[in-house]
Amino acid sequence: MDTAKTKPVWLESRLSEIYVIAEVGINHNGDMATAKKLIRAAVEAGADAVKFQCRNLEKIYTKDVWNDSKKAEQNSQYLLSELKKAHLTFTDIENLFHYSQRFNVDCLVTPFDSDSATFLNDLGLEAFKIGSPDMTNLLLLKQVVSYGKPIIISTGMSGVDEIKQVVDFLKNNQAEFCLLHCNSTYPAFPQDLNLRMIPKMKQDYGVPVGYSGHERGFVPTLAAVAMGAQVVERHITLDRTQTGPDHNASLAPDEFKNMVIGIHEIEMSLGASTRSMGQGEKGNRLALGKSLVYKTSLAKGMVIKEECFEAKSPARGISVLKYPDFIGRNLTCDVQEDDYVSEGHFSEHKNEIEDYHQLFGERVKWGIIGRLNDFDKFLTLKPRVIEIHLTWRDLLEEKPKVDSTKLREQELIVHSPEYYQDKLIDFTTGDKSITAYSLDSVKRSMELAKKLAEFTKQKPMLIVHPGGHFENGRPKEVKELYSRLEENISPVMQDSGIEVLLENMPPLPWYYGGQWHQVVFMDAEEIAGFFDQTGWSMCYDTSHAQLYCAFSNQDLIAHANRLKPYIRYLHISDAAGVTEEGLQIGDGDIKFKQLLELFADQPIKFVPEIWQGHLNQGEGFKLALSRLASIMTSDNVQRVFKGPRVIFERP
Repeated sequence: MDTAKTKPVWLESRLSEIYVIAEVGINHNGDMATAKKLIRAAVEAGADAVKFQCRNLEKIYTKDVWNDSKKAEQNSQYLLSELKKAHLTFTDIENLFHYSQRFNVDCLVTPFDSDSATFLNDLGLEAFKIGSPDMTNLLLLKQVVSYGKPIIISTGMSGVDEIKQVVDFLKNNQAEFCLLHCNSTYPAFPQDLNLRMIPKMKQDYGVPVGYSGHERGFVPTLAAVAMGAQVVERHITLDRTQTGPDHNASLAPDEFKNMVIGIHEIEMSLGASTRSMGQGEKGNRLALGKSLVYKTSLAKGMVIKEECFEAKSPARGISVLKYPDFIGRNLTCDVQEDDYVSEGHFSEHKNEIEDYHQLFGERVKWGIIGRLNDFDKFLTLKPRVIEIHLTWRDLLEEKPKVDSTKLREQELIVHSPEYYQDKLIDFTTGDKSITAYSLDSVKRSMELAKKLAEFTKQKPMLIVHPGGHFENGRPKEVKELYSRLEENISPVMQDSGIEVLLENMPPLPWYYGGQWHQVVFMDAEEIAGFFDQTGWSMCYDTSHAQLYCAFSNQDLIAHANRLKPYIRYLHISDAAGVTEEGLQIGDGDIKFKQLLELFADQPIKFVPEIWQGHLNQGEGFKLALSRLASIMTSDNVQRVFKGPRVIFERP
């Protein structure tokens, strides 16, 4: 193929009208017959192109996660399991490529790794589609650009600065490309779509811009067209009720064919000319994105070259966009294969461990969050509290591989999983089967916590999410939900060997990579009434509380003050807007000086629950502790924290 002649023609010819891509993705569930049905359905619905995904799964995950998915975060465990179920071989992709050619429809495929990109280029693909997870994967982009073929690239899970850097890279390499504005949550809510980014991106970058949508229905998709989108990509499925990560955010064939709209929903879909990553998108970036790792083990003193690096999932480390910053530098320590690249590998300076006990004083019990397989990494900080976040897979191991003797000096907090066998925990339900597996999950968490606490000085605490989440709206009978919560969770609240705390929730929590509606355990008066009736206590999450207060136009300090008598433990992090939780202290909307003054008249026990705070040897946790210590030791706050001990009694 003479790419010099065909390259300028491909995008121009397709973008003379709106170019519609039917994204099959993994909605074929690994079945070739279903994949072919979806091709025919897309053609009958009027799509210009069908699209599939091509992966060498073993190459895109780190070896430890590939060999044992329990070492990954909950979202990564779920997605890796689903990707394995729906995997297609290179031969399968080749068959589907040729099958689609019978119907005079373009066949696009997204490569997720270097081997897949090589295979697709050799197959004769006329253009490449790069998905949001690899939008920042400069190594893969460089390879695809070298083929001289047009590229359609989604911009989900990325910030404005990252988009600009990729655009500059593509332009500098004379690539022909089209950007797709995208919010990578499944399903995405209309208020998070920010469709005004479409004309802004066209103006800022001077290239064709389209829209890749994951919302329910298609009203915002048509609004995107009204905003100037030249390409539309939507997932197609034969049945939206099937299990799997994408079906719920997909369109059935008749919906795909009948993208019809009402003006009120178009107006609702118009957002601001900006974008930011919410919690769900951050989770998907971690699970689906890639970070820079070492391709092989390297010795101290080695001069770094491009071939020293690979991009692998999960995205726990430095963005692959930054790999040029390390070229030509010398390692100051030995590194192992698959280690995440760190700035500390190139510096002689060793971070000193701050004496947080001296900074906080005896009245403040501070801690660190870890997982069952990594909490011991943070014990060098000598925290007074360790909170271990469990996944449901931890609960099914007969003998967890953990040395609980290391917990002699700490108070133990265990966080029960939000999911059990990939199903959401919910104690507000009237469905006995959901209650049964929710209770099973918490009981297993309790038993594991007791085993871990054998060497600690005090009985452990267990944090449990109450449930009360819905995909669509808020039910009217909220009181009934609280009644069912009390009834359903009572069997685990009477155990004298452990203290169970219920956690307050945010208004729009993220589950399965998408946004839901929370109904209970947000309003201070409702929560206080519940605890007055039951006599139970809570873990107060400052980030969740701030999101609810922003959502309901309430004051956080008043909210916290109302619940203060019931609070036994704090999750402390910042928040912004109504969806951005787990932010670093000082990066959001919370006035921490006022909030901490509120708790200064009683002993305080907390952990900084910073999103991805455990990465880079707990860098985010350490920064949060330093900032909190600075606030607590300011003149007027220190006076109260150092004062005589006062116990706040329940009314």
